[in-house]
Amino acid sequence: MSLKHAILGFLSFKPFSGYDLKKAFDNSVRHFWPANQSQIYRTLSQMTDDGLVEKEVIEREERLDMKIYSITKAGRSELHDWLSTPLPEKDTREPFLIQVFFGGKLSDKELLNLLHHEKKIAEENLITFDAVHQASTAQPSSINDPRAFFLSMLTLEYGIKSNRALLEWLNSAIKRIETKNYSLKEIK
Repeated sequence: MSLKHAILGFLSFKPFSGYDLKKAFDNSVRHFWPANQSQIYRTLSQMTDDGLVEKEVIEREERLDMKIYSITKAGRSELHDWLSTPLPEKDTREPFLIQVFFGGKLSDKELLNLLHHEKKIAEENLITFDAVHQASTAQPSSINDPRAFFLSMLTLEYGIKSNRALLEWLNSAIKRIETKNYSLKEIK
């Protein structure tokens, strides 16, 4: 997925400034597609040049001019084409699993350090996902498209379930390494 398509997706709902797009990312898709402000502005500039978005400049006396971006007909077509086209198989490289695979070269203490670090990240992710869920469901009366809201919550569900599964696996691995239980009975 490209940042361009995520931006087009947001702009298909309503026009946004670059600043407001960053807030939209942070409040909705950050758990699986983070974007920083400079990436957003660079991409908006390129998308304007490509005719996928239009920019309206709103002059302000005491602050910098505000730029509001709207999706064009070509942008809607690009978004639809991308959304309706199956993606190629994703790259499944996972550097952490390479560390585990060759972890026999480490002491148990070193290996457990790596596993505990990953466990902390998974736990922090779950806290973040909970915050996103709380913010998303705080005002159910403001949801004007239940189907779109449901689909956005499916992405959050994926993040929660995958991190819970990772956490379960990490806890099991940590316990087995700590107790030196190298049995393969757990692997199924």
